[in-house]
Amino acid sequence: MNRIDFHAHILPGADHGSGSIDTSRRQLMLMRDAGVSAVVATPHFYPHRQRAESFLRMREQTVAELRQSLPEGAPLIYVGAEVLVCPGMHEMEGLDQLTVRGTNLLLLEMPTTAWNRALLDTVEEIREAGFHPVMAHIDRYPMEEVKKLLARGLSVQLNATAFSGLFGGKVYRQLIGTGSVVALGSDLHGSDPAGYQPFLKALKRLGGEANTVFERTAALLQGAIALQEEAPALLHT
Repeated sequence: MNRIDFHAHILPGADHGSGSIDTSRRQLMLMRDAGVSAVVATPHFYPHRQRAESFLRMREQTVAELRQSLPEGAPLIYVGAEVLVCPGMHEMEGLDQLTVRGTNLLLLEMPTTAWNRALLDTVEEIREAGFHPVMAHIDRYPMEEVKKLLARGLSVQLNATAFSGLFGGKVYRQLIGTGSVVALGSDLHGSDPAGYQPFLKALKRLGGEANTVFERTAALLQGAIALQEEAPALLHT
C-alpha cells in the first residue's frame, strides 16, 4: 500500500515550513525513511495577504529549486497549497491554480476564530464551483465546529497528531469509518526527526485503517498520478 502524506510544508522558502534547500532535502529523507511513497506539498496561501499570481510565481520557483536537489529515493511530490478560507474567496481569480495539480482538490484551512455562516457558505460555493474541498487538520478545531463541516458532507484531512495520547484519537477513528476522512498528513514544518514520529506512530496505531485512508487519497489523486506518469519528473511545473 502506498503511503501518501497529504499535507506537508516542504518547499524551500515558500513559507515557514522550510527555509532552505537543505531543510527540504532532510524533510524528504525523513519521509523516504518512513516508507512514504508520495507527498503533497502544501505551502500556506492567505487570500487576505497575498495575490494568487505572486504566490504561484513564488511556488513555481521553489518547486524548480527543489527539483534540482532531490535526495535519492525521494517520495513523489505533488504540488498544491493550504488555502485559508476567507469569506467570498470563491470569486478569487486564480483559485483553480491552487488545487493539487492535475485534480480539482483544494486543501482548505479554516480560521481559528468561530466559523460564521459566511465562511461555511464560502466553502459551499467553492464546492458548487466544481472543486473538491478537503478540510485541513480538523483535529485542531473544537468538535462542535467540525460538526458544521461534517453536516455538509465535506471531506476532511487529519494530522497524524490526532492519534496521539491515551485513547489514540477514538473519535477520529470513528470518522475514518464513516468515510469522511480522505487523507492523513504530517503537517511537517522543519526537519527535526522528532517531527515525523507522530506520522509513523499514527500508521502503527491505525494499521489497516491507515491503508483505507491511503486508498481514498490515491483515488482522489488520480489526475495528479496520471500527470506523473506522463511526465515522470518527481515534480511538475
